[in-house]
Amino acid sequence: MDWKDAVGEVAKYAPAVATALGGPAAGGITAGAADLVTGLLGVENTPAGLVAATQDEEKRAELIRINNEHREKLEQMRLDAEAADAAEKTARLVETQKTMRAELEHDGVYKSGWRPALGWVFAASLGGLAGVMVYAIGREPTLVSDPEFTGMLAWLFVTMGAALGINVRERSKDKARRAGHRPARFMDAISFNNREG
Repeated sequence: MDWKDAVGEVAKYAPAVATALGGPAAGGITAGAADLVTGLLGVENTPAGLVAATQDEEKRAELIRINNEHREKLEQMRLDAEAADAAEKTARLVETQKTMRAELEHDGVYKSGWRPALGWVFAASLGGLAGVMVYAIGREPTLVSDPEFTGMLAWLFVTMGAALGINVRERSKDKARRAGHRPARFMDAISFNNREG
């Protein structure tokens, strides 16, 4: 049994104590609240000791008194622990964002060079395929009437056109950024702010 397990039983008689025991683990709230309550009750500082105190009439009355007299202190312990928990989460997010910004700001072959390299390999492959097709048509003009060959030829032109369209679109966006135009979409704005920064 741990402190969170004891919360259900304690909450029946001492809600402020139960809230403090069941709060976030950050900042030692459970340990601090448990030390305070079990010390004032004079019972063993364990979840089982506190639950056992709820079964004893005298200890239960003392627990209710502690709940009422120390409500503000217990509430402050809970609030402090929640603030510490929030600060820890914020620090973690700030660190993650710093790492992400550092990765975005870093330029180098390993980060930025692989896309152009793949682009050139893709362009060379398509160029080689186009050259082979032109050569094949030159040697055997009737190949154009073959549906498989014509399908491959159509695929080649569609693929090259799509790659060209994407490149033109991205170049246009880069030129607009350099001219000072603000991006319309959220993800473009992140990229824009990173490049400005």
